[in-house]
Amino acid sequence: MEAQSNILDPWLMTIGILGQLSGEKSSNSSVAPDWAQGFESSPRKRADGPTIRFLERATTTSVTLAWLDPLRCVYGNQEWHLVRARHSGVCAVSGRQIQCDEYVYRPQRRRPQAVNADAMILRDELEKRL
Repeated sequence: MEAQSNILDPWLMTIGILGQLSGEKSSNSSVAPDWAQGFESSPRKRADGPTIRFLERATTTSVTLAWLDPLRCVYGNQEWHLVRARHSGVCAVSGRQIQCDEYVYRPQRRRPQAVNADAMILRDELEKRL
């Protein structure tokens, strides 16, 4: 019985990792990977909201971002393209409303579809942080 007390519980390990990646501060936690530290998703950052980091501008209409959402997905190197919004929504960075036909960055379409495929970032919000 005592030998098993040294075994780490996988569930507790998972919760600890999620806490580290979501920015939770703990004396036992290590620093999140460099790509996981970026600009916050919103001035009113939710504990479950994404952390987004600009990695590079590939072309004048595409960028590479790291997207870390502790409850949904992690993309360490995701290409986003400048397009016109086909529907209204909310900017993943600022929380501002997005109207149809505004210029936004969206994840590159692919199969299987990315978990964050519905996300949008207003062009102004991304470009003022570059």
